[in-house]
Amino acid sequence: MTYRAAFLEDLIGRPYRIGATGPDAFDCYGLARHVQSALYAVPMPALPFVAATTRAQAEAMLAHEERRNWRETPEHEARDGDLVLMGNVAKRDFHLGTFVVPGTAGVVLHVDQHAGVVADDIPALRSVGFNYLKFFRRI
Repeated sequence: MTYRAAFLEDLIGRPYRIGATGPDAFDCYGLARHVQSALYAVPMPALPFVAATTRAQAEAMLAHEERRNWRETPEHEARDGDLVLMGNVAKRDFHLGTFVVPGTAGVVLHVDQHAGVVADDIPALRSVGFNYLKFFRRI
């Protein structure tokens, strides 16, 4: 098993906690920041804790000045390490993850409020109601 695979596997199941940045627990932004730094050497800013929702943190990241360092990428061009902004438009619920396994279905590492850190493929994300997926690559 490679370091990368072992690192990702070790994160699976770590609990969700609002505002947590790891390594023992994460919220969606904290996990994305941890993975980006550890695996891709991509710094992401420490955002002020803006609200008790992952949606607010995902929106804050994309509204932050750091946003100019990322460009939207079409899903079919998504690569390892891209950020994924996921949402359920009807519920106005948004969430952030990291695209970690490109391929036919693609896998996104993210934090579920009940299961903790999980790795879900794109069809599974869509089946649970994420009807909005936007991919962003560091430039």
